[in-house]
Amino acid sequence: MESTKDRDRLNSHNPSLDKWLRFLIIVVLVLGIFFRFANLGKKVYWIDESYTSLRLSGYTESEFIQQVVDGESRDIKFLQKYQRINSEKTVVDTVKGLALEEPQLAPLYFVATRFWVQLFGDSVAVTRSMSAVFSLLALPCMYWLCLELFDSSLTAWLAVSLLAVSPFQIVYAQEARPYSLFVLIILLSSAALLRAMRLKTNSSWAIYAVTVALGFYSHLLFALVVLGHGIYVALSENMRFNKTVIGYFIAASAGFIALFPWTVVYLINSQNVSDKIAWQSLRIPISKLVLNFVLNIIRQFFDVGLYSDLPRLYFLLTIPVILMILIIVGYSFYLLLSQTERRVWLFVMTLTCVTLAIFLPADLIWGGMRSINTRYMIPCYLGMQIAVSYFLAVKMTSPQVTMQLLKLWRLALAALLSIGIISCCIYLPADSWWNKDRSYINIPIARTVNSASRPLLITDLWVYSVDTIGNLLSLSYLINSPAKFLVLPPKIVKIPPNFNEIFLYGISRELKTEIEKNTRYEIPTLYTLQNQHIILRKLLKK
Repeated sequence: MESTKDRDRLNSHNPSLDKWLRFLIIVVLVLGIFFRFANLGKKVYWIDESYTSLRLSGYTESEFIQQVVDGESRDIKFLQKYQRINSEKTVVDTVKGLALEEPQLAPLYFVATRFWVQLFGDSVAVTRSMSAVFSLLALPCMYWLCLELFDSSLTAWLAVSLLAVSPFQIVYAQEARPYSLFVLIILLSSAALLRAMRLKTNSSWAIYAVTVALGFYSHLLFALVVLGHGIYVALSENMRFNKTVIGYFIAASAGFIALFPWTVVYLINSQNVSDKIAWQSLRIPISKLVLNFVLNIIRQFFDVGLYSDLPRLYFLLTIPVILMILIIVGYSFYLLLSQTERRVWLFVMTLTCVTLAIFLPADLIWGGMRSINTRYMIPCYLGMQIAVSYFLAVKMTSPQVTMQLLKLWRLALAALLSIGIISCCIYLPADSWWNKDRSYINIPIARTVNSASRPLLITDLWVYSVDTIGNLLSLSYLINSPAKFLVLPPKIVKIPPNFNEIFLYGISRELKTEIEKNTRYEIPTLYTLQNQHIILRKLLKK
């Protein structure tokens, strides 16, 4: 078990090592800042981000449908009305829209980003930059958490370095969604908990209570983090009802009580929640579940665009790196469990395992894909990175280490950081990535429509579809005027005659059948998604 001597060893000063590490950490932090803010407007603004801007604008989805789904042709840039801040709507409308239509999304991120874009503009880059700021603030929180946990500045700096150039963290630092805020609050609240348990003062528990309230309002899945904290406190105190347990209970209860208004909103509009998250229950083969689970672990350290449907050769070429990462992660947890005090390994394990223990069995027993949804598993990934940081710190300061082994462990650290940096360099210039899989096709579609003569883009909402609405809004950033669009309401087939080229975007089967049956058009396919769903067709006169 970890002793005072072990902690002193982790904090001991090796001048040459300190100099080398200091330089490496500074370089990594500078690169981490650069990666978070570079090319923020480059990638496709995908479905979920379009819905973020819809919320920020203050318009609801219902208002969008009522005002747009009428069969009238309009300039494609008309859709930007529902993506921009305007004088008609306020931050209150942003909260109302979430409350009525997406109460599963806590409002803190959207309120903060609404004020952010009011100050600095509502371009894609500015909207995404709020997430980049949250991700940047997570770095000192990681340092604080590891310092509370290990009492080792070396381990803390290594954890910050891994987080700074983690490809996964960079991906979500550049997305206009609440996930980098979720990362920030998890780290902040966890550090505040450990501090409160150490100091045992009312003010420290009050600070923890505030972080719990902020956590609930940043992401409702923060409830699982608080549950993990509760398990940790109870086991750390050997299930005794003492002042520490009472302090945690009061602070966590205060944070939950602060969420009460949003809990009422959630319960009242729970039907809308069921509709929005129904995709989580889609059954996928166990083999695909396992493969994606492994890929998500790898993405914390190495990500060159891997996804489960890539050709086998691509995977074969990356297998050595994948195996290396899996071995490091596995051995890191072994080392953590065998060499640290109970209070240390227990915290990392509860942070890592509580969310996993809930979602993975549910997917295996009832079917679904919750455990491979990277956004839900963020606490697990943070636990992995903390464990790996401890592993590297121990190996680089072990009294048994020879100069040759020290060089080897320095090389291992440099290699792990390097593959993260290389991954980020590959990610930055790309115009899409795996997290935008339902909108990547919009880029070639926009090129096709922009090159057409007097084009019209037709879609429909005969069958309600979040993807149709979100992707249509996404296309409004990519397609240029004078291209027009129209959205056909249910049971109406009305094709305007005064356009040279007419495209059908993601139309329903019902509309396709009606066009083929009652008009003189044939409908060739132009673009098909990986799941064989046809996304773009063209109308040609027979």
